[in-house]
Amino acid sequence: MYNNNYYQPPRNLGVQTNYQQPIYQPMYQVPISQPTSSGLQGKIVDSIETAKNQDIQLDGSISYFALTDGTAIVSKQLQADGTSKTTIYRPISEEQVELPKYATLDDIKKEINNIDLSDIDDLKEEIRELKKQLKDLKKKGD
Repeated sequence: MYNNNYYQPPRNLGVQTNYQQPIYQPMYQVPISQPTSSGLQGKIVDSIETAKNQDIQLDGSISYFALTDGTAIVSKQLQADGTSKTTIYRPISEEQVELPKYATLDDIKKEINNIDLSDIDDLKEEIRELKKQLKDLKKKGD
């Protein structure tokens, strides 16, 4: 009775029921593939052209090629359409990086004071003249 791999229906006295015994099906384990390499794929090369001509993995993973002189790192990857994409990374020196300039409240006040308002004064005068002309037209129409 022990270690049976099938289902035994309960016994009902006096009641007839139809039970179907399940068929034993062994469990299959699906093998899981592990990546064979750990770390980055690639190597050190002499020039960018050498990196562009290197073979890469066909699984779409990125391969990195560092130039021996340290001026760039080239990455190369196989795309879905069968072409390879090459990207060149170059270091940026601190002298080339421009930091954003922030305006202080004093800078903003100085700029506001430097605004030429003479054009606005001219517009105010023209608006006054237009209002006067509209009043005159309205008076003539009455």
